[in-house]
Amino acid sequence: MLVPMGRPSKGERDAIIAKPYLPLGEVLRRNAQMLDMTPGEYMVALAAHALGMPDQAPKPGRSTEALEALELIGESPLLPSTVVPIGSAPSSLSNSKELSDQQIAS
Repeated sequence: MLVPMGRPSKGERDAIIAKPYLPLGEVLRRNAQMLDMTPGEYMVALAAHALGMPDQAPKPGRSTEALEALELIGESPLLPSTVVPIGSAPSSLSNSKELSDQQIAS
C-alpha cells in the first residue's frame, strides 16, 4: 500500500528566486519564523501588500491575535515590531542606477 507523501498542493504558483543581502535575509528569516511562514511565503506576503494585492498574500501560520498576545507585532502582522534591520547593504548599491516609481510599477 502506497502512502501519500508531502503536503497538499497550494495551486498554480510562479517560481521566483530572491537573493537578498545577508542583513536583509536575516531579518526576512526572523520575521517569517515569528509568523510561522517560510521566508518565501513572507516575501510574497510583503510584495502582495506593497502592491495593493493583499488577497494574493499567504496567510501567517500563527493568528494575528496570538502574535499580539505575545506582543510580537506592531500595527501590521507582516512587520513585527521586535525585529529591526541591522547592518547596511554593501556600498556597491550606492553606485547602482535607481529606478523611478513608474519603471518599478511596470
